[in-house]
Amino acid sequence: MWISRLELTCFKGYSHQVFSFPEPTDERNVVLIGGMNGYGKTSILEALYLCLYGKDAMVHLARAGLKTDDKKGFPTFLERAFNGEAKRDGLDTMSVRVVINKTKTKAIDIGRKWYFRANGNWTNEEEAFVREVVRGVPDTPRVDGRNGFHLADLLDEIQFVPAHVAPFFFFDGEEVKKLADQSRLEQVKQGLEGLLGVVLLRSLAERMKSFEAAKRNEIESVDEGNLARLLETLTANQDQLNALKLDAEQSEAERLQLRAEQQSLVDRITSAGGGGGDIATVKDLVEEREQLRNQLKDSQRKLEGILSGRLPFHLLPKDLLDDFRMQLLAEIKLADWDTEKRALEPRKAEFESAFMAQTSPTIDPALTDEQLSAIKGRLESAWASLFYPPPEDCAKEVAHDYLHDALRRKALDFMDTISLGQREIHDLLNEQHALQQRVDELGRKVSRLEGIDRDGTLATLKKSLNDILTQMDNLAERIRTDNRKIDTLQAQIQSQSAEYHREKNELDKSSPVRATVERSERVRRVIEEVIPALFPLKVRELATAMTKVYKQLAHKDQVDKITILDDGTTLILGKTGKEITFDRSAGENQIFATALIAGLAKVSGVKAPMVVDTPLGRLDSKHRANILGFWTGDKTRQVILLSQDEEIDFHFYKSIEDSVCKTYLLEHTDVGDGIGRTTAVEDKYFVRGRR
Repeated sequence: MWISRLELTCFKGYSHQVFSFPEPTDERNVVLIGGMNGYGKTSILEALYLCLYGKDAMVHLARAGLKTDDKKGFPTFLERAFNGEAKRDGLDTMSVRVVINKTKTKAIDIGRKWYFRANGNWTNEEEAFVREVVRGVPDTPRVDGRNGFHLADLLDEIQFVPAHVAPFFFFDGEEVKKLADQSRLEQVKQGLEGLLGVVLLRSLAERMKSFEAAKRNEIESVDEGNLARLLETLTANQDQLNALKLDAEQSEAERLQLRAEQQSLVDRITSAGGGGGDIATVKDLVEEREQLRNQLKDSQRKLEGILSGRLPFHLLPKDLLDDFRMQLLAEIKLADWDTEKRALEPRKAEFESAFMAQTSPTIDPALTDEQLSAIKGRLESAWASLFYPPPEDCAKEVAHDYLHDALRRKALDFMDTISLGQREIHDLLNEQHALQQRVDELGRKVSRLEGIDRDGTLATLKKSLNDILTQMDNLAERIRTDNRKIDTLQAQIQSQSAEYHREKNELDKSSPVRATVERSERVRRVIEEVIPALFPLKVRELATAMTKVYKQLAHKDQVDKITILDDGTTLILGKTGKEITFDRSAGENQIFATALIAGLAKVSGVKAPMVVDTPLGRLDSKHRANILGFWTGDKTRQVILLSQDEEIDFHFYKSIEDSVCKTYLLEHTDVGDGIGRTTAVEDKYFVRGRR
């Protein structure tokens, strides 16, 4: 199975580009696409994800090491992908097409289109068409999501890459860096979760939670709102508790790792002649320097607060500030007058009624109707004269109607605090200067103490030791903070959980809908419990696959096998059966992460192509050669490598040329208005000497 065609129209820097890839035959399974950074290599990987998985690609793009914007989401991602030339020329369509060959005569042609408005905003319209092609003849197109047809089901049926394992086949080499920066336990857990579809299970659990919330809205009950608030609070606290526990576990694991590295460095420093009090002295100086740097940052923040908060008001004319203050005072008085008037208005009718009801002293002769009417008129005029016209110091009009009474008073209070003296700024500047001088002085002292060893080896070791000590202190404080929060949250959750279940049980007794929600919750709890139990199903198979790949990639002949325990803990065993502890060097960790990704792809059972952007990340020449040997080793699997000139250069290209079936070189042209155009030149690659 291989990708035979990729067509991009108005996508990123590509106005229209067709990539044609041959079947992996005659020992040639590698497609090599070269391009400088920013020329559109990653766009190829993004286009593949979007075409195959649509909106569902967003979460997997992030897991594959590609950048997404979680806050702005899918529409913004598409709008940024829409080709600048197309937008400038008034075009409205962006499309990606992928053709997957199952055999020489059978293929699946997948195309996806997005439509945009004249201003470049996505219209929220997306179409995905699928055609089955037999001997070059396409079948009737089917639309994803219509008439019971779903593209995801088709990808499963032809045993192509399901969305949840796509990051093991289509990924950015920078993802290996990301994995390499984590603990190996975390690497293996993330990989197993993707392989076992835990992402899908968690998605199902979230959808069930939404279903439960929707069902509860159908229940007309005054208690339901309270129950929903209880559940929301309980869920938020539980999520926060889980996050804190995970953070504490990760911090503890990292602290233990740092402790081992600390002991190793102390041993090396002692053997190099740098033992004794010097180590503690350097640590003390470094700690004092960090405290002074924090004070320097605080001083800088105070100065920035003055410059952005109070100083701008001193740049305004005094007359304008006085007018603003007087207008606010007048508007406050107008609001007070209006409040008093409205408060006394109901008393007017009471007074008039009481006045007219009086019978003494007697009026003789009795007043005529005209006289009574005149008296009432005078009462009205007298009452109105109490409030009209408004006092002279009230505002004639409200200029700041965007402020309510409390905000007007707050604004006046703020005006009284904006005074700023030259001395205050000078004191802050002098404080910063003094702190910076002390920081520089401490830096020189540290440098002098670390200069014991002429060739710099001892100084480097001590610097590493101080960095580790700082990290350990930070982690210890972080663990203490997490534990305090955990204790508080656990007490809250216990109380909230008891209250929630007590009220929920009362509600569920009288409602079939509530019973349905209860069943959904039970299923959701089972899902949450079954996720950790899935790991043992694949750990041994994954360990075997990783061992084979690791031995192929590493240039140290020390490893006998990799063992993975049921909880994801990974042990690298030597030929004597004892655990080997390697330094956390970039190369060793990246080889481990690469072996994990390759092992996961193998265990998944999917015989699909692999597409790798930045495939050789930060490896040395020996590891690069081993990685290239790995990519070219399975002659039946198509491998598409997206490389810049510093990775697979002319030299490395020549070493694998016999395995390369197709090359493209991406060229970039500036077409004005800050817009670039990328063109792929077929059968071309970086020339000799390119660096």
